[in-house]
Amino acid sequence: MIRYSLKQLSYFVAAAELRSTCAAARQLHVSQPSISGAIKQLEASFGQTLVIRQKGQGITPTPYGRELMQRAKHLLNLASNLDSDCTTESVGSVLLGCFVDISPYYLPMVLLNLKQRYPGIDPRVINAELTEIPGMLKRGDLDIAISYGVLQEEGLIYERLKSVTPHAMLPADHELAALERVPLKRLMEEPFVLSDAPYSSDFLLMTLSSLGYLPKVAHNAQTFELQRGMVANNLGVSLVYTQPLCSRSYDGKELVYRPLQEELPAQNIVLVRNSHLELTPVTAAVWELVRELMTDL
Repeated sequence: MIRYSLKQLSYFVAAAELRSTCAAARQLHVSQPSISGAIKQLEASFGQTLVIRQKGQGITPTPYGRELMQRAKHLLNLASNLDSDCTTESVGSVLLGCFVDISPYYLPMVLLNLKQRYPGIDPRVINAELTEIPGMLKRGDLDIAISYGVLQEEGLIYERLKSVTPHAMLPADHELAALERVPLKRLMEEPFVLSDAPYSSDFLLMTLSSLGYLPKVAHNAQTFELQRGMVANNLGVSLVYTQPLCSRSYDGKELVYRPLQEELPAQNIVLVRNSHLELTPVTAAVWELVRELMTDL
């Protein structure tokens, strides 16, 4: 006899993914006690603690809870798509992650196309740092992620979506902005604004060091928009792989991006997932959609 229902599993999965019974209740349009009750019933059925409850701080799935969340999610997606022979629409949820620095440039496009093509798929978006994404994929906190390919770990599948090359980022009124291509040696003579993002800055510094250059770091920026703002306000120049179409910083100052005279190593933007988890109809649909959109860019 089955000791649990699909409804209980769906309540648990929503709460575990959102890390909150209140957020799950709002999303599913049910009461918070209904979510908490379903989780307690599942814990009694399985004889295991599924979540750690922290007053005022939501919930955190236990190791057993994370394992059950993945199996339950797979079951729910299969159940939602039992009539897949009769319809092309996929139904279910997906935890879609993205490196925080590039998410504003790719995620809105992905979400718009996902809504248009698969209205039955519920994407739950998580921004994360480069160093966080591999662990989140392995723990089941993410199903799919878009990231840079600088951190490649065992147990994960990486697919290259596109390559990007570094460009000089300059204030619009800087003398180097008048050049079509900027000599790296000349750029390194200027005060430099360095990103504090782990691995991104390490990759850049190692690349420059291999060419015999050491930037004169005037400022460190904890976020990409702060880095753009510092450069726009003539606090230094920089080298970046991300080139927004918007040419202004948050405070309205003008920026320009110029290719270098020299060829520096490119960075790969990759699609990543856990190699130990099979793609469900939902995650497969999202994976193919992201691949298609990014390839067309």
